Amino acid sequence: VRQMLTGAEARCQVQLTIPRGPKPIRMFVDGVFDLTHYGHMNAFRQARALGQHLVVGVNSDESVLQAKGFLPVLMDSERQAAVLGCRFVDEIVPASPYVMTAEYIEELVESKGIDYFVHGDDPCVVDGRDVYEAARKAGRFCTIPRTEGISTTDIVGRLLLLTQDHHMGHLVDQPSPVSKQGVFASKQS
Repeated sequence: VRQMLTGAEARCQVQLTIPRGPKPIRMFVDGVFDLTHYGHMNAFRQARALGQHLVVGVNSDESVLQAKGFLPVLMDSERQAAVLGCRFVDEIVPASPYVMTAEYIEELVESKGIDYFVHGDDPCVVDGRDVYEAARKAGRFCTIPRTEGISTTDIVGRLLLLTQDHHMGHLVDQPSPVSKQGVFASKQS
């Protein structure tokens, strides 16, 4: 599967360099985006950088339950609000299905003007099938590097164990990137 992803990304990069006229290139990325974190924001940033307009599909509770066997921690409306609050996101599509069908892809192309579908370079397989198979076959698929070291699953695991072990190496081995003024403090102030 990783070899397929690499080939799809190379085709995407070549296609994105072809002049397209005055119409902005519209990218689509989808996901659960539960307990939204900096890995999600980085994916939005990367996907947005591939085009001029980013549409984000937020997978519905029902489609997540069907594909994964459990519900997200946050409700649909909470996940949608968190995604819409990101500066890289131009618009959202609520209740996006977890598995991208050819029909759904065509609907997004027609109704939202989507040019390319984007996902991290980690495989996304449900019932032995690539979730983005239809987008690949349509020649509309791009990959972006997944942000290492962060996942919703890891965050949930930390909460369930009530552990702080993930801080120990960071606090002992590395200086904090956070200034005394805070994470968003400007160096100019």
